[in-house]
Amino acid sequence: MKKIILFICLSIAFVACKKANPLKVTQKTYSLKSALNCVPNNCTYAHIEVPFFWGNKVVAKPINDSIFKFVQEEIRFQDDKTTASYDTLVLNFINHYNEIFRTYPENALAWEASFKASHQAVSHKLYQVVYDYYMFKGGAHGLQQTKVFVFDTNTGKIVPQKELFVNLAGFKKFAETEFKKQMNISGNLNDAGFTFENNQFHLPNNFYQTQKEWILHYNPYEIAPYVQGATVIKLPKEKVKRFLNPIYFKN
Repeated sequence: MKKIILFICLSIAFVACKKANPLKVTQKTYSLKSALNCVPNNCTYAHIEVPFFWGNKVVAKPINDSIFKFVQEEIRFQDDKTTASYDTLVLNFINHYNEIFRTYPENALAWEASFKASHQAVSHKLYQVVYDYYMFKGGAHGLQQTKVFVFDTNTGKIVPQKELFVNLAGFKKFAETEFKKQMNISGNLNDAGFTFENNQFHLPNNFYQTQKEWILHYNPYEIAPYVQGATVIKLPKEKVKRFLNPIYFKN
């Protein structure tokens, strides 16, 4: 009996602690330019915007860790030592460029690492972070990408896309209809210039909400050649609402 009472007291204390320490977010920025080969409109730089979560450590830490892991994987080089610092990430990027420039000054085009973040609560249980980022480390061209995170604000864990829907099959069918409509496709998908595996429609890796719409965002190479760029489908919120999981979206 004493154990049960103790468990109830601890549970109440944990809930009270969460209420006393609500999740908060602050935008931070880490930027650095190279002093080498730097002229107007042609200067190597790294710029990282970070929505930093705090207040409730239990929830904030896994969110911050997920965002850092993503940025680190995109910007780091294979020989970089492990770090937990954004300052070190931007410094390493600049140092790698400087080394290349000193060795091959005639071939060292300016590099760029630009991570721009937008973020918002999309429901009482979900917080969305959208990264638009561009990477260029030399070569034929850079690559513009989008990465979406949807976090559970009770746990700090990433919510898998499929869990956002109560009727995923229905949403996929609706999305395919809208995709063909907006892309003016009357026949097969791949005959229209896309590269869907087995010519079968699939949802993109990135799905996010704006003020008026839900966005299906296919990055370059995801379903089309690089030259075609990103493929973006906009879906009205009211038409998507019926497919969403009420566990996450019911107010």
